[in-house]
Amino acid sequence: MPASSSKTFYLERLSGALVGAVEDGRIGLPRFVRWLDRVPESISSVDSITDALEICNRVFGSQPVREHRSGDGVKHQTVHAVWANGSSALISFGPAGAGVTTEPEIMLLGSSGAMYFDGALGGSPTVDQVVRS
Repeated sequence: MPASSSKTFYLERLSGALVGAVEDGRIGLPRFVRWLDRVPESISSVDSITDALEICNRVFGSQPVREHRSGDGVKHQTVHAVWANGSSALISFGPAGAGVTTEPEIMLLGSSGAMYFDGALGGSPTVDQVVRS
């Protein structure tokens, strides 16, 4: 499978897991996403930010109403996006070292739980729920 196809497949699976947690009510209403990743020099950090924002749009159900971007636009890129309902995302991409396998570290906070992806350390989703008494 070419690198771009495997990346697309991975992002589709990741998106499905995040959106599924929201749709199934496992985390309540989505409130905040923190997305950190390192990308090889062959991949644009701007394109990676765009891919991450697309997934956040699916999680929050709409496009952001405000974005603030910083970085050099080549190796380092960060965006803070805010949606109309007050939800927000902080997405940051930087360069990966030579030979480093990268996967995103993601935290999705909801009104009654959270979902974590540990990136290259584990890569599998963990859902923690708040139990209401």
